[in-house]
Amino acid sequence: MSAAAELLDRLGRPKGVRLAGACAGAVPRLSTGLPALDAVAGGGLPRGRVTELAGPPGAGRTGIAFAIAARATRAGETIAWVDAEDALDPEAAVEVGVVLARTLWVRPRRPDDAFRAADILLRAGGFGLVLLDLGPLPARGAAAPAVTRLARGAEATRTALLVLAPRPTVGAAAALGLAVRARRVRWSGGPGRSVVLDGIDAVVRVERNRLGRPGGAIVARRASAAPPSRTGTA
Repeated sequence: MSAAAELLDRLGRPKGVRLAGACAGAVPRLSTGLPALDAVAGGGLPRGRVTELAGPPGAGRTGIAFAIAARATRAGETIAWVDAEDALDPEAAVEVGVVLARTLWVRPRRPDDAFRAADILLRAGGFGLVLLDLGPLPARGAAAPAVTRLARGAEATRTALLVLAPRPTVGAAAALGLAVRARRVRWSGGPGRSVVLDGIDAVVRVERNRLGRPGGAIVARRASAAPPSRTGTA
């Protein structure tokens, strides 16, 4: 890739600008485990780049992240999950197929330490995927400067960095921006029986894509104890 193409990749190409040799296919991808999402995202999460998955609590954000982690670890990748709020449930992760033997679970003492932990992991190398779960954020855009530094570490080691946040936070540092929202919450039970959460239907939309086309969306169904599976496209 030429220096000019690399600069446009970092800044975001204006519409209509194309350079010879600057193509999305040149960037290796990490499959999400959801074929429909891979298709609309251009093949999966770009390695050496930052992907943001944003959505409010209960929208299915963690379920989508579990699917990605399960696919990566089953494919033999070593991953790291930086859990800023100590909210990750290992038993739930195992139920949806995450291989814990290939997962480094990092629980920072303070939320602010999450960025430093992710930076150390990225610079160490050896991880196919690093997930940074930020949890609630104090202010819009507060994480963007730190993530910009992390983006350099991801690029140097060709690691896919996935940032989970309740709202769009990363800004220009993200090569791929995904937004998730709950479409329908499914319950089972009825009169005389316990009402149990059966699953969540979530819409995942590509809001930002420097390496391809934004705007694509899928509907993913997440059962209570199974990874999401495609039910349709939108």
